[in-house]
Amino acid sequence: MSEPQLEEEARAFDARIRERVAAGFIPDVRRAVKCEYFYKSFWRDPQFVDLYVTGGIRIMLEFLRTYAVAGARVLDAGCGTGYVGLELARNGYRVKGIDISVESVRVAGRMRDENPFVDGFGSLDYEVCEFLQAAGTYDVVLFSGVLHHLDDLARAVDQARSLLAPDGLLICREPCHRGWRQQDAAQVALIRSLLSLVGMWYDEEEGRRIARDEQSLAQSVAEILSEYVEERDKAEAGQSPNDNSWDGDQIVGALGRRFRQLEYRPGEAYMYRVLGGLRGDADRVAAVADLLAMYDRFAVKHGYLKPNYFYYAGRALP
Repeated sequence: MSEPQLEEEARAFDARIRERVAAGFIPDVRRAVKCEYFYKSFWRDPQFVDLYVTGGIRIMLEFLRTYAVAGARVLDAGCGTGYVGLELARNGYRVKGIDISVESVRVAGRMRDENPFVDGFGSLDYEVCEFLQAAGTYDVVLFSGVLHHLDDLARAVDQARSLLAPDGLLICREPCHRGWRQQDAAQVALIRSLLSLVGMWYDEEEGRRIARDEQSLAQSVAEILSEYVEERDKAEAGQSPNDNSWDGDQIVGALGRRFRQLEYRPGEAYMYRVLGGLRGDADRVAAVADLLAMYDRFAVKHGYLKPNYFYYAGRALP
């Protein structure tokens, strides 16, 4: 990525996190708060954060406990606001987080300094640094929603391998949006329309639009498919200029050049763009959120829905 592109990418993330924090966003899975700035994101409610974000971190921790040594040195590459690395450090790992966004690293450092959960804490340091310029030796390199932003995937994989000790571990959670199908989007269209019609969806008119006739339903399915593949609404800007540069099959293929796959787990199908849209009585919302999250995982497990994300653990090849 050229220097101007890096600067543009960093500015996009700086602006994004600055706006969110000003609206009350706390990027810490254990200290998350209700934040109405988010109209459809899981960060809107601590319960949604636990169902989605913390659930994913538990899988990463399981990979670490299975394939890495206790207290392993972890490079959290593209750490953002640091909530993944913070949770790893709380579980005794020695974490170094790097990111090109100055604002994200500043907020991550503040979350670390304010952390009240210190029993068994490993270590956690941050640095503003582009991944290809990173140095040092680590037991684990971790990417959480980062590889799909990079313009030169092969070079990034080579860099990850060069930073690892012999027999080192790579862990990632990345999107596989392009595997999603119309039948997956149709299930989400049904879920959203039902929620809307009973007054539990942020867009009270969506259910009526979808239920108007078969043509309207077909249009909604197409729009939802596009929303999930692009990971944005029609009027929503992407996370950054290089967002969605790569998808699941491409990422796994690139990793296969330098790593031996240990585990590949399908992730979530739809919940990350549904949970935050729930509205209404708190008890009802909580019960519906639990059901939606359970059905998401159940449907992926049994092949009723395709996942939109995957989790990967790989051992460095000689």
